[in-house]
Amino acid sequence: MNPNSIAILTNPHPCGHIVYPYTDENLVARAVCLFTSAGVQNGEGIILIMTADHCEPFERRLQLEGFNVEALKRSGQLVCAKSEELLQQFLTNGSVDEDLFKTTVSGLIARAAAGGRNGKPRKVRCFGEMVSQLRATDLTATTRLEELWNELIDEHSVALLCTYALQDGDDQVPQSLVTLHSHNIEQKPAAVV
Repeated sequence: MNPNSIAILTNPHPCGHIVYPYTDENLVARAVCLFTSAGVQNGEGIILIMTADHCEPFERRLQLEGFNVEALKRSGQLVCAKSEELLQQFLTNGSVDEDLFKTTVSGLIARAAAGGRNGKPRKVRCFGEMVSQLRATDLTATTRLEELWNELIDEHSVALLCTYALQDGDDQVPQSLVTLHSHNIEQKPAAVV
């Protein structure tokens, strides 16, 4: 990962919307861990919206880095949600229920922001995989979800890291989605030796 990408992940703009298309699970796990651990070290609230199969391995990775994940969850500084469950809550007939999405995610943001130092709310950064899951079946709904995230980013001054899993024959995220983000971290293929 280049120094610019590391800087974006460790110190994102308070209203930054970062996209990271990827093919390598290990690289994206490192990026998400960097994003998360830097936020925890800064005293920020962290929201992780990830697939069920990524939750446990990612929490183990944070523990290996020396974080007490259970204590972070109890304090509200770390809020974990399964992306499949959240999508089911506000996706009806292929459309995003905008009010339900905003209410649900705003509640997660409020929970992660509570309990900051000196009674002040914490800054919050979010990681999400919902758009990657939705993109596999509905580009229009994915676009709308990204637009709604932008509204919440502006309203709550949160940073958001979105990842998009690229499948076989799928070498990039459509430009229409990339332009909805303020920063793009491109995964560079490993050098051939």
